[in-house]
Amino acid sequence: MSAESAMPAAAAGRTRASTRDRFYLGMTLAMAAVVLVGFTPTLFGRAAFAVPKMAGYLYLHGLVVASWYALLLAQATLVDRGNVALHRKLGWASLAYLVLIPAAGMGTQLQMPDRILAAGADLTPLAPLIENVFWLNAFSVLQFIGFVTAALLLRRQGDSHKRLMLFAGIAIILPAAARLSRWPIFGNAAPDLSQPSSTGNDVTFALGFLVLFTVAMVVHDLVSKRRLHRVTLIGTIVLFAMGMLAPVIAGSEAGKAIVWALS
Repeated sequence: MSAESAMPAAAAGRTRASTRDRFYLGMTLAMAAVVLVGFTPTLFGRAAFAVPKMAGYLYLHGLVVASWYALLLAQATLVDRGNVALHRKLGWASLAYLVLIPAAGMGTQLQMPDRILAAGADLTPLAPLIENVFWLNAFSVLQFIGFVTAALLLRRQGDSHKRLMLFAGIAIILPAAARLSRWPIFGNAAPDLSQPSSTGNDVTFALGFLVLFTVAMVVHDLVSKRRLHRVTLIGTIVLFAMGMLAPVIAGSEAGKAIVWALS
């Protein structure tokens, strides 16, 4: 084959790869946007908002979560551009997040009651919210560990790998999505945007975005493949089952006892 004929073929291959993976790039962009907007008042754009001083561990939490989505976006971009070799090398960085995300997520969660008390708020009416958020975050961390571990084990199976990595991103989108409800445009009247929304919609926003992103994956499979990929099916069941189970455990006496024993 001549060099001239090989060039169009290579270009066509890049075009097909780009088209095939454009959905995954779009999904990572959407999740990164939720994280960026959700954390802007308390992290990325603090200077523009009336928020109190923040403990150092909260900066660490936000940066760990944001860096995960930056990595996810970089990986999707590399695949979209056909640079699979660098994508595979960079993918091993995911191992660090199997420790960083649980430590940052649950470490921050356990301090939630103290942060609310320090802000001068009454803890009693917020107790159900704290209990629900605790269990949602606990299950999110477990899901993240499971999805990333499975993705690394199935890294040679592209269709499974990329879906598992997206599910890992969806699993921990809850804190950033919950913070979207604190923007005044959504009815929040609380002056401190670092505290739960006055509308009580934190959990609703969190679960709403989880459902939205999961449904997008299901629809994509049905449109592109005319069927659900097995990872999409399993991931959807796991996310929805955990989303429904967390409030049940949070409302149980044992669930409440665990939250307040650890917090």
